[in-house]
Amino acid sequence: MATGKKKKKPKLQKWNDCNLIQFRESEARLWHFAVSEKQVTQKSQLTHSESTPLPQAQVEQAWRQFFKKRLNLSWIPSEHLYLRVIDMPACEDREETRQMLEFQLEKISPVPVHQIVWSFQNLPCPDPEQQSLLLVLAERSAVDGVLSQLESIGYQTDQITFSGLQGLVGFEPPSDCVRISWEPRDEHSADCLISWHIDGWTKDAGLVHVPMDERGAQALVNHLNNAAWSGELEGWLKQAPEVRFEGPEEEPGSWIEAAKKWSSLGVEHEDAPHSEVRAHECAERSVRGKSTVNLMPEDVHRGYRQSYVDGLWWSSLKGVGLIYIFAVGIYFAAMEWRKTENLDLQVAMRSRANAFTNTMALQAKVNILQEQVDLKYSALDSLRMISELMPDGMSLLSFNFRQGKIVTLRGNIPTDQTAKVTDYHESLIGAQVDGKPLFESVSDPTISATGTSRRNPVQSSTWSFNCELRRSGFE
Repeated sequence: MATGKKKKKPKLQKWNDCNLIQFRESEARLWHFAVSEKQVTQKSQLTHSESTPLPQAQVEQAWRQFFKKRLNLSWIPSEHLYLRVIDMPACEDREETRQMLEFQLEKISPVPVHQIVWSFQNLPCPDPEQQSLLLVLAERSAVDGVLSQLESIGYQTDQITFSGLQGLVGFEPPSDCVRISWEPRDEHSADCLISWHIDGWTKDAGLVHVPMDERGAQALVNHLNNAAWSGELEGWLKQAPEVRFEGPEEEPGSWIEAAKKWSSLGVEHEDAPHSEVRAHECAERSVRGKSTVNLMPEDVHRGYRQSYVDGLWWSSLKGVGLIYIFAVGIYFAAMEWRKTENLDLQVAMRSRANAFTNTMALQAKVNILQEQVDLKYSALDSLRMISELMPDGMSLLSFNFRQGKIVTLRGNIPTDQTAKVTDYHESLIGAQVDGKPLFESVSDPTISATGTSRRNPVQSSTWSFNCELRRSGFE
């Protein structure tokens, strides 16, 4: 029921390209369209045999379509369809309308409900409190046959509709009429979409398959009579309206004559748009969300989506695997490069180590020579200073170097002059050469009495102490 609330508009999917396929006799016709916000442009048209696979780059739903959305459409042959126009109160949204239609399917459908696939499309309606709906039904087995045919050539469709829908939805008659839109099925028969347009409403629509001869003319008349009788009972038809034919070139003469006899208001003819025009209109309305008829079974659509998602995961895993392999390759290449670099570095280090060792050995030799030079001069300085500072009465018995820097002094002194040893010790502590102390340290003297002898009747003592040289060149 209509309310004062504003209807919610469904969020439209943004598509980047669109395909439409139609089977006719033993051929498959494929139209490819580029989609932008402003327009839908046909890019190519291909004709394939039923057994020839389609170009996958053009029709497949792969990982690229995650970023570049693609819509695949297909036309189901009209002989599989059953049409019915239904008027009902306007509803809040499409789901509410769907629920109301489900209650009427049992009495509308020519086959059991569990064996059909159905959808609907809103038709032009002059009354805002009402809505006019085109109900489209097809047997599930027929739809499965079409899907199997599409899958055999590598085409996964998103939407199943029919070619006559665009002309029916977009038709605006100048006056009341019954419109017969037909197209040849083969050389001897044709499919006719017959719709009744009265007072701005589409009151009835049906599909008829008829031969293109007098038998076809009679079949059309019978259909017109049945629909007119039903319209009179329902109250929307007062008299036989004008007949408008839409088809390629001219209609069969028998059809024209039969229509003139049936309608007192005359017969008109319109050239049918080319299939390319109908395909473009279908793509335009579908990508803009204006065409809502879709006989695609929900379970099959979920299967396609799952296959698409699985394909994305598989492609992602392959991509990650390739990245991993590439990274491992780079890692091992880097390790080999580092190994080579380390070898070069080791060679360079060994070369520098040898040079350093040679340098250190040379430095050691220089130190030894320098030490020898310093010791040479230190020995001379110490001997000179020891001699100069020694008091009278003291005698030097020995002068020895130990450990390269220790000078051991030993001598004699009369016992009554041992005080000179202490003076001598203090003199050596203060001894300087070139203003610098000669000795680093001087040990305390050791004095021991030696007694007398025939040679030395005077009482004497032995003294000794150690002097550590200061090596000024190596401070």
